[in-house]
Amino acid sequence: MKQQTGLTFKQRNKLNTVYLAKWTLAWVLTLALASFGPLLLWDEQNTLLSIVAIMVNVFAGIMMIMANKRHLAGLDELQQRLHLNAMAITLGGSLVFGLAYSVLQTSGVISFRQGISHLVMFMGITYLVSVVVMNKQLGAEDEE
Repeated sequence: MKQQTGLTFKQRNKLNTVYLAKWTLAWVLTLALASFGPLLLWDEQNTLLSIVAIMVNVFAGIMMIMANKRHLAGLDELQQRLHLNAMAITLGGSLVFGLAYSVLQTSGVISFRQGISHLVMFMGITYLVSVVVMNKQLGAEDEE
């Protein structure tokens, strides 16, 4: 199946994946720069450098979001639906378990404090597991 660009579906998907990987790497690296720069590279009092690093990180994040949208738009309908379902599970799980944890904390049932990084890890793991499980289910259905 050729598109106007002359690329096959597989070639276009590979290019979109590489594009997404590059912007994701850029976002991670600029996040590290914004996070650790004031501690390791410049004086913590230099707010101008910190603001610039954060602005570069936000730009890289916006580009990563656009690359993700492009990647998803380039998938076939079944893969799009799979990722949409994985995103729904991730959003719902993060909301339900994040708020439940918050209520446990504010009510004094637990005293352990977690940062935003724990929620981000939960979201990443939930999304990954959802995609893997649904892909396995699709593979099992294809065999029948």
